[in-house]
Amino acid sequence: MRPKTDLVRLPGAKNLVPIGRDYTLAELAESSLEAIATDVYDGDDIQYMGMRRIDAAILSLARDSTEDSSARTEFLNRTLGMPKQRVDSTNVNLTLTGFLGQLAAEEEEGEIIDAG
Repeated sequence: MRPKTDLVRLPGAKNLVPIGRDYTLAELAESSLEAIATDVYDGDDIQYMGMRRIDAAILSLARDSTEDSSARTEFLNRTLGMPKQRVDSTNVNLTLTGFLGQLAAEEEEGEIIDAG
């Protein structure tokens, strides 16, 4: 949790001055999300009473995933992570002079077909 910033009156100062460190928006959001997610569930569904909000959300998503394929995919992606995707790439280094030379050689061999 984020520590509270203290307000103090420095010697000779008229106003209170906050003492403590500044927090980024991401740190504040993470802290707030953690506090809300770990709070006790306070909704209307009695099957989740006594649970933390995060546990109720996970259980709800897991139950939905048994009947809905998109919910199942989302649940598995959230718990196990997205499957890795393989991308093949080829690196070709060619100068303009080399490219034109290759075209000229193919043209002499009759490999290039002129569509015009």
